[in-house]
Amino acid sequence: MANISMSDAELLQFAIENGMLDKALVQEKIEMQKRKELLEKHPFKIWEGQNGKWYTYLPSGDTERKLIKKSFKSDIEQAVVDYWRKELEIHTFETVFYEWAKDKLKYGEIEKNTYDRYETDFKRFFNGGYEKTNLKTVSEDMLESFIKTTICEKQLSAKAYAGLRTLIIGIFKYSKKHGYSDLSIYTFFGDLDISKRMFKRKTRCAEKEVFTEEEMQKMLGYISHHENIRELGVLLAIHTGMRPGELSALKHTDINLKNKSIHVQRSEVKYKDENGSNVIGIKEFPKTDAGDRYLLLNDSAYETVKKILRLNPFGEFLFQDENTKKRISENGFNHKLGTICEATGIPRRTMHKLRKTYGTTLLDSGVDESLIMEQMGHADIKTTRQYYYYSNQSREEKLEQLNKVRII
Repeated sequence: MANISMSDAELLQFAIENGMLDKALVQEKIEMQKRKELLEKHPFKIWEGQNGKWYTYLPSGDTERKLIKKSFKSDIEQAVVDYWRKELEIHTFETVFYEWAKDKLKYGEIEKNTYDRYETDFKRFFNGGYEKTNLKTVSEDMLESFIKTTICEKQLSAKAYAGLRTLIIGIFKYSKKHGYSDLSIYTFFGDLDISKRMFKRKTRCAEKEVFTEEEMQKMLGYISHHENIRELGVLLAIHTGMRPGELSALKHTDINLKNKSIHVQRSEVKYKDENGSNVIGIKEFPKTDAGDRYLLLNDSAYETVKKILRLNPFGEFLFQDENTKKRISENGFNHKLGTICEATGIPRRTMHKLRKTYGTTLLDSGVDESLIMEQMGHADIKTTRQYYYYSNQSREEKLEQLNKVRII
């Protein structure tokens, strides 16, 4: 009879499956052995006081120790075991990041697309072995060096650094709460001095950020001769400044022609499923809290909505493909805008540039700031001015304005 060779693991599995060993008993024996090893590692004596209570010391800081007291020997031993288990367990940037991020996702503090963005940022910032660093060994000096090195080597912009900062705060808040680290992250960032000169500066060209008045006229002329559902979607974005994800998620029930308004209350979202495949769906709330708004329709937007409803009077979503009846995605509108740009001979831009153009137009037209914030879905007019305003006047128009100025 031929000999059959089996590994120790296979023998153990065979014995358990065939009732030769009690799995629970084996686990209990292993646990008892681990407890014994941890108690033997404990550097302080465990003793019973004259009052019948049990005592020992636990480390506190690098050189200090603290006295603990329990009523029974089993309780004092359990306290010792619990302390050393937590102390000897290694918690790295990587393990704690996933604990923290999955916790936030589990309790609905973030959406799946935000989780995916956090994960992408983590892999970008924490690589080269740093992700395996034990958090207990990370001092403030080490963390400061890591942050500054990352900013310089990866040429982070101020916006990208904000993403890094979010992850670090989340990781260390979670770590302190669970006893993985004693570092006080808010105190650390309060003392951290980072010069703005360290960040990579993005040179923004106004011509690439917004459409000029001449370009807008060309697009409007083209759309007037091609009033299909996608072109009308682009036209509605021109008239309202809606985010493309908001546009894509509109339903017939959001339209109120009587009040000349649209209720913006949801948005398209992109995330990865359990298999890592990209998924595009709808979340039942907009991008920001201020994004949930009743958008007023001027006369042009009102007429555009009526045309859209004539083309698609019954579909669930306002924008659905004429043939497939599927919802038109954010990418679908971006693609259509690119087609319109090419057809009119102007540089290709994204739908977000239409939104910036709308914001710029409202500011240049002297619209009340409160109304601009409502239309744009911004909580602060500073957001509109800082990120959405670029002069879209021609060089000749700017010179004409300057020539009107009297300099004494």
